[in-house]
Parts: sequence; C-alpha cells; structure tokens
Amino acid sequence: MNTNLKQKIELLSTSSLHEVVPFRIASSTVGPGGRLTLPHLVRMFQEAAMVNTVRLKISSPELMAESGLSWILRRQRIECFELPRMGQQVSVVTAPSGFARQLQTFRDFHIVNDAGETLAVASTQWLLMDVNSRRLRPIPDHIALLSQFLAPAAAHLNQPSGKIAPPEEPSATTSSKVAYYQLDFNEHLTNPVFPELMLEPLGADFLQAHRPTLADIDFRAEARYGDEVTAVIEPTGDGFQHALLRGEELLGTMKTSWAPTEG
Repeated sequence: MNTNLKQKIELLSTSSLHEVVPFRIASSTVGPGGRLTLPHLVRMFQEAAMVNTVRLKISSPELMAESGLSWILRRQRIECFELPRMGQQVSVVTAPSGFARQLQTFRDFHIVNDAGETLAVASTQWLLMDVNSRRLRPIPDHIALLSQFLAPAAAHLNQPSGKIAPPEEPSATTSSKVAYYQLDFNEHLTNPVFPELMLEPLGADFLQAHRPTLADIDFRAEARYGDEVTAVIEPTGDGFQHALLRGEELLGTMKTSWAPTEG
C-alpha cells in the first residue's frame, strides 16, 4: 500500500466528519471480468457520500426539504490501483476536505480492502443548486462552519482544478437517448451514467483488455429525460479524451488512462 495514502487515511480518521462505509461487491456491479466497473465505483462513492451527509444532517434530501437546495457533483478525479472483485468486502473512507469562496466544497474518498490496502481514491468538487431555478447558490453558514472540524491539510488529496478539454478530432462516437431510469432524484442524468456513456465508444475489445487507472470527469451541464446525446473519444499519448454532447452543447468531459487487464 502507498504509505502516503495510508497516512492520509489515518489523518482523515481524526476528523469527526469522516465516515467509514462498508460494502460487499454485488454481482450486479461487476463487468465481464468479474471486477467492479468504473461507473459502479462512482455509484459506490456517491452512496458513501450520502451516508456521511445524512449523519451530518446536510444531505440533499434534507436540504431540499429545508431550503430547496441539492448538492451537485462538479468534478471527480479517480485514481484506480485495483478494482475489487465480485463478493469482495471493502470499505469507503470519506470526509469533506475543504471549502472555497462560499460556493464550492470538496470531498475525498478512499476505498480499502479488508487488509487495509488502498484500491482507489477520488477527490471531488461539489456545488449547491436551487432545484427550482436550477441556479447555483452559496453554501449556507451552518454548513460552512463544519470547516472547523476538517482533518489536517496533510490528510487531503489534491483538489481537482481546471477544465478538461473535449476531443478536437474524435476517432469514434456513439449516440443514445437519456432513459427514465438513468435519472436521479434531481430528475437529471445521474452522475455515474456520464462516464458510462463516455466509455462506450472505446468498444468491447478495448474495455475487455484494459482496466482504468485514471478517470478525471468534468461535469458541465445537466441532461434530462429524452435528450439525444453523443459520446466522442480521441486517443492521447497516455489514454483518451472523452466528451458527452447534446447537439453542439458540451455536457461533460473526461480524461482516462489505462493499463492492460491482468490475466
């Protein structure tokens, strides 16, 4: 295990804001190779965040009921060292990791196996949206005050920053329509489906022979039920640039890196 990551988890665990959420890798979350898929890894992180925010009484359902606000994921940078297998027991360690300009909050995730080895990490950026106007809103004072309970700075992963450029000369595309069961409780395309759609142009042969080592996802705009969307990719020196489009409108971008699948 990376010693630096082990130290970060230990420091993160000193904060009263941290959460340890156990998971068993279900058969419905693995792909043809029997390992957790990247979209389901995103779902696992999302579920751990919900467990933590419910305990802290700042979850989207509570904020929606109180003030019509909901958390939206703006950026997610995932590093994968090993994807867990079907039936494997793992835990997600998560906690808020910072606030910025009263508009952004950050959250870290570590997924560890029962031996305490880190399998993947993610650093994320979140914003608050008014569910009626669909506009961004400042973080309320009672949430911003949680910053006094953050773990030490040395516990935190590097915060994602900058924008991810879309492909300039796409080499492959796929098109689809947003389906009803791809929506979340905010009635827009749920976060895990963004990478799911953007990975599809890679094709089965590539995905069968490779595993992701990096997925840096930049969520730009909402997609709603029935929208026609197109995923495009372009090879780079160490992976691919991805984008999801609605016509000419950019909904999201992603950068990925890959390694050969172990035998």
